[in-house]
Amino acid sequence: MNLTFLGASGGLGGSVTANNGSTCVQVADDILIDVGTGITALNLPQMQKIRHVFLTHSHSDHICCLPMLLGNLFNVANTEHPVTVYGSHDTLEAIREHVFNWVVWPDMRELPSKEKPLLRLQEIEAGEVFQFGDITLEPFKTYHTVPTLGFAVRRTGRQTVFVADSGYAQSVVANLNALGPIDDIILECSFPNELETVANQSCHLTPALCEKLLSELAVQPLNIWINHLKPDVEQQIIPQLPSAWKLL
Repeated sequence: MNLTFLGASGGLGGSVTANNGSTCVQVADDILIDVGTGITALNLPQMQKIRHVFLTHSHSDHICCLPMLLGNLFNVANTEHPVTVYGSHDTLEAIREHVFNWVVWPDMRELPSKEKPLLRLQEIEAGEVFQFGDITLEPFKTYHTVPTLGFAVRRTGRQTVFVADSGYAQSVVANLNALGPIDDIILECSFPNELETVANQSCHLTPALCEKLLSELAVQPLNIWINHLKPDVEQQIIPQLPSAWKLL
């Protein structure tokens, strides 16, 4: 896999994996996807290397530690090259209005100064390609209660696809097929099959819905990884997952 999961849980208090923090994925020493509580797996010097943060969406389990990450960078950040947070228009609007608003957290786009801020926001769209050395990131749309992006990460001839939060939809199948052959796919599985109604209402997946989505892909991924189990139902979900799937 081209990614390192620092946090892979769909909540707090999970017990089945080592990645019990909420979603935080390390692409490289200086690149993250999402900043959930999983970032606490990094020590301070490791956090201070981060310069690029790609956000899948605005839900708190995916962005909650972004303010504190930035708060750790004042002594090391080069204000000529501020930390860049990438996200959709809706995601960036949400964090501007509800996070960096001087009420929940200071507006890091104005500190240390408006002329040389610590934080820069960059709006992105599905289909854009971002190149960092030998790493390529391409966002694509998933199907969730707020606009959400998954990311295809390509490096050394290997494609890893992080679907992020998503329910089942034919649009997701089409977007995944458009990426071409997938070596590793990371699907969320938030609820057990018995709670499919809740999963559909909240635009999440169950084991059965994961299987349905996968069955409609033109080419089957080589490896299937599962994350984002809700801690209170994880013991119901796990027996419903095919044995060949890998749990993050």
